[in-house]
Amino acid sequence: MLVFVTARTSAALYFVPAEVTESSIEADLGRVGRISVDFVPSGTAKQERPQCGKPVAVQAGSYVGAIDFEGEEGFSEVHATSATGEAKFTLSFGCGAVRSEGTGGHAPGARLTAHGPGGKFEFEGRKNSPSRPARFSATIEEKRGPMAIVRAVAVKAGPAAFDYDVPAGTATVSPPPPFDGAATFRRGRGKSTTWRGDLSVDFPGRADVRLAGPGSRASLVRAVQNTAHPFRLP
Repeated sequence: MLVFVTARTSAALYFVPAEVTESSIEADLGRVGRISVDFVPSGTAKQERPQCGKPVAVQAGSYVGAIDFEGEEGFSEVHATSATGEAKFTLSFGCGAVRSEGTGGHAPGARLTAHGPGGKFEFEGRKNSPSRPARFSATIEEKRGPMAIVRAVAVKAGPAAFDYDVPAGTATVSPPPPFDGAATFRRGRGKSTTWRGDLSVDFPGRADVRLAGPGSRASLVRAVQNTAHPFRLP
């Protein structure tokens, strides 16, 4: 089962084994909650229209039982005994992820990517040209027993938040909240690079994660990119 908690600039996804039938869902979310519900059909069908593709007829009804979720560090909380059943979210899940990108050559923009030790986090900054807005995103993955968690943030900022010179191999980023601080990338001789600074981010349920410093690595390339809003829901 997937629990997807989203806000305007952030999201948290919880993947957990569950007992799922045509009429029930039973899932233990550990210390963040529990979902135990039965589907009660209304006896009618309805048309669900996804963000992309054709409408689909599904059985209307509600899930009734216990729905409890308490996000870490108090970032979100839900306690309910029923929820409307719908398929629109599932049908639209991949619609907003379309992304086209060109790298290398004489592209006027840039993409800076950074990774933490052992893939602990991933950070990305991108601009389509020096005068265009800057976009920043970061994700972090966790494993908690049988549960997998992905936390993510994505924000837009003015051009000054991402300054770069790809031929010289230098870049500085200072994203807005929920990011804090700044970091600088420098390409040295050969394949050596440095990625230093006090840049950090508050993920939903996990605050103050450092995104630069010892053990992290980064790269800077020419790029032009168009990306849909990563957390837009139906």
